[in-house]
Amino acid sequence: MNREFLAKLKEISDTEDRVFSIGHNTFFTHDGDRTTVRHVADRGTAELELGTIVELCEGNAPFESTDEDWTDMYLPLVMAVESGINRAYASDPDLKDKIIITILKRLIMKPDINLNHPVAIAIQDNLKLTLATNAFSKKEVMGSLKKVLRSVTRHHAVNGSKGYLNFIKDKV
Repeated sequence: MNREFLAKLKEISDTEDRVFSIGHNTFFTHDGDRTTVRHVADRGTAELELGTIVELCEGNAPFESTDEDWTDMYLPLVMAVESGINRAYASDPDLKDKIIITILKRLIMKPDINLNHPVAIAIQDNLKLTLATNAFSKKEVMGSLKKVLRSVTRHHAVNGSKGYLNFIKDKV
């Protein structure tokens, strides 16, 4: 967790209690293996060069959650993954659940893998930023990816080729 970046976010925030979220005022740029995030607010800009997902993970805490428990401590990670998927879907309306399933399986095996696909890049960017602003272990990141994968698989099986994408479209 980058405390200096968090302090800068708090400084430029328009209220004291505002919770940071990835949104239309958060921009990612890529230069080779380097990712830089820039968050723009009314009172300034905060910028940070992000490390890899593995580098940003802290500790060795286990992932302890059930599929019924969606309002848990892992919500920032789950939302990072889902908002990355949703952002990619907004740019590519032809995207299908099966692509999401394949990408999530690959990210679970190696979270920093270079898949050169907009969905993977969006998920990885969001995870990096979430890890820069919150303390989570690699096991917690992997557990959250698996949790989203189960959701994608379930919605795909029940509602067809875009079941999951249509499910999250208006929720994140």
